[in-house]
Amino acid sequence: MARKLTGSLVCQKRGWCARVPQMVDGVRLKPVYFLGTDNQTVARRKMAQLIADLEAGKAASDRPAVETLAAYGEAWLGEREKRGLPAARNERRYFDRVWRPALGNLTLDKLRGFHIQNALNELAAGKIQPVTRKSEREGAERRYSRASIVHARAAVLRMLESAWREEIVVENVAKRSKVPDIDEPKKARAVLTDSEIAMLCLHPAVDSEIKVLLLLSRTIGGLRTGDLNALDWTAFGPEFSTCSFVRRKTRRRRPGPQTLLVPPSIRPIINAWWVEHGSPTAGPVFPARRGGRVGQAKLQTKQSYAERLRRELLAAGITRHELHHETPTTLPVDFHSTRRAYATALARVGLNEQTAMVLTGHSDPKVHQRYIEEASIRALPDAAVPLIHASSAGTIKKRSRRPTTKPQSKPTKAALKPTG
Repeated sequence: MARKLTGSLVCQKRGWCARVPQMVDGVRLKPVYFLGTDNQTVARRKMAQLIADLEAGKAASDRPAVETLAAYGEAWLGEREKRGLPAARNERRYFDRVWRPALGNLTLDKLRGFHIQNALNELAAGKIQPVTRKSEREGAERRYSRASIVHARAAVLRMLESAWREEIVVENVAKRSKVPDIDEPKKARAVLTDSEIAMLCLHPAVDSEIKVLLLLSRTIGGLRTGDLNALDWTAFGPEFSTCSFVRRKTRRRRPGPQTLLVPPSIRPIINAWWVEHGSPTAGPVFPARRGGRVGQAKLQTKQSYAERLRRELLAAGITRHELHHETPTTLPVDFHSTRRAYATALARVGLNEQTAMVLTGHSDPKVHQRYIEEASIRALPDAAVPLIHASSAGTIKKRSRRPTTKPQSKPTKAALKPTG
């Protein structure tokens, strides 16, 4: 006689669920069924009906359906967004653009590793393309980079890991997938030099907001765009001597604040920006300047300043080709260039790696080293240069073609015969 099924109610983030242990093909499973209610009394009735249906062997279509990837992902993301997790923004983007369209209709119990792998392969092959403002405006075809594919896989991996911990699925099938091998050219971003930054900041026609953003990022922790847009006036100490902030891009669930000294040469510039905004005691350092939210915090704290920066560089007369155009080895400059310049400057003055990583906020030494290598210009030590006098340059001339003379023809036998 088959053992009578029993169940227990489980309160989860999206409502009441029923855990009903069952024997399937000799394996004891504990599937969790979403009951679709927040009322515990209603949940008990629904669980009783569920157990009765399972014992009667009703068809799967007659039972409470296991959640689809789209339904579970929406609830999972909603909870993370309510908690204000920094990673939720990227997870939402990859979920809406990749996983919901590709696999959203599959139920979690039917999802397999090869489904995840096929979607990743389509990303690598360009069959699923990113949607950006530039691609929509110009109609250009773009592909997800390898780094973006890594982030897309990480998003679904965390989502299914949560489903496994809630015992909705018996395995995180995303762990069976891997990022496809992609042969893509590795190009570093062009980096602004210190002289170009000074030239930009001294030019009267350049937008003041870009100047202050650039200087803060270059001198205080290599702050990212999101960190700067989230900066509040309360972050600064007396006379702008210190700046305290929380890095938004971090793997820590509750990152602590970091306090860094503001260089004395930068404090008057911050003070002038503060006076320009009416000497506020609190509020965003870089508020919205257009629309109905003038003076308030910007809604999109991760907006890009790349196009504005290149436009202001041209206004300041900084026309270095690599900054504005893609070359066979480099990409045009973006605002993240100041963070690369900050990390490179720390290495240039001989700061040890551990201290430099604390200042930049890097948690991975490989990432920190990549920043330095991409932005550095390697120089041959003077002792390794051969001693060649400068006057040798006068011997460097364009090679002219030497005049060719026809070889003398050999005398014929008739000419060699003696005469007389």
